[in-house]
Amino acid sequence: MELLENIIYISFNQDGSIFCIGTENGFSIYNSYPLKLLCKRDLVGGIGIVEMLNHCNILGLVGGGNNPKFDRNRLIIWDDSQCKEIAEIIVTYNIQNIKLKKEKIFIIGEIEISVFTFGNNYQKIDSINTCQNKNGIFGISLDPNINIICFPSIEIGKINIKNYDNNEKYKTTEIKAHQSEIVSLVMNYNGALVASASKQGTIIRIYQTKDSALIQELRRGTKSSEIYSLVFDFKSQYIACSSNKGTIHIFTVKNEQNLVKNQKSILGTITSFLGIQSDYLNSEWSFSQYRLDYKGKHIINFCNEHSIIVLTLNGNYYLAEFNTNSVGECTTSLKFNFLQMEFENEGE
Repeated sequence: MELLENIIYISFNQDGSIFCIGTENGFSIYNSYPLKLLCKRDLVGGIGIVEMLNHCNILGLVGGGNNPKFDRNRLIIWDDSQCKEIAEIIVTYNIQNIKLKKEKIFIIGEIEISVFTFGNNYQKIDSINTCQNKNGIFGISLDPNINIICFPSIEIGKINIKNYDNNEKYKTTEIKAHQSEIVSLVMNYNGALVASASKQGTIIRIYQTKDSALIQELRRGTKSSEIYSLVFDFKSQYIACSSNKGTIHIFTVKNEQNLVKNQKSILGTITSFLGIQSDYLNSEWSFSQYRLDYKGKHIINFCNEHSIIVLTLNGNYYLAEFNTNSVGECTTSLKFNFLQMEFENEGE
């Protein structure tokens, strides 16, 4: 029996329609739904980061694994239509994360973020200092025409928002979001909202980026956990999070058009009536949950308005549906090991 590849990295493209994996031997690209292997590239070396620019053939690659294909301080711009490197950017630190936009490239290190133009000789236009950020925590608006980013501030628990489209060049605002270290950040599609979770992993807070106002506090659970993934759906109707507890929680995002379906404790209603304040009892809880049969690292994304996709580091693909009109558990509509598709394609 042929062994499956060791996955080092998984990422979705900006709208979640495609996902990429980096392995000890190169990278592969899949269509998210319906699930389909689009290409597989053997580079004879490990790829620790692979990010696609929207739906085009341009990728950002960084070496990784036991035998890295490229040095960890080199970002390779790869044109997959030509199957070759077309440019490289070298920084002075190991790269922890990258994000590609049509006009800008963001390279995230442990204590620094570097911003480059896309093309035009890849000129460096900004350098940002952060707190210790070994996991490359970073959020960005997914709209290709909007350039708003968020990242951990130098001060623990604070988020910095930076707007590269603002008339006041590179204006930065700060949000005091948590008491402890921030471990997850995500922006909605147009960058109007930012959601964050701390090292405690019990509370998710959603803020408006225009005025730093807190609009929602969501409770994942009562016990500390490691947050693996945090994502808004395309229309900002829902937000989902996953952790090492193995349960994915789906919440409604509060806005003028959206009816909030999140659960609240009955005791919270009583204590509020009595004038007693309790963050725990007054919290909003998820209206839908999906319980994985796997607790290892994974990432999630919305597939459409009523389903989510889960991708695990052992190659499992889950498609789960939730009821948008009622509280309850998600149901699995598909489970498949996407690495097996490579063996099927090899015989064709």
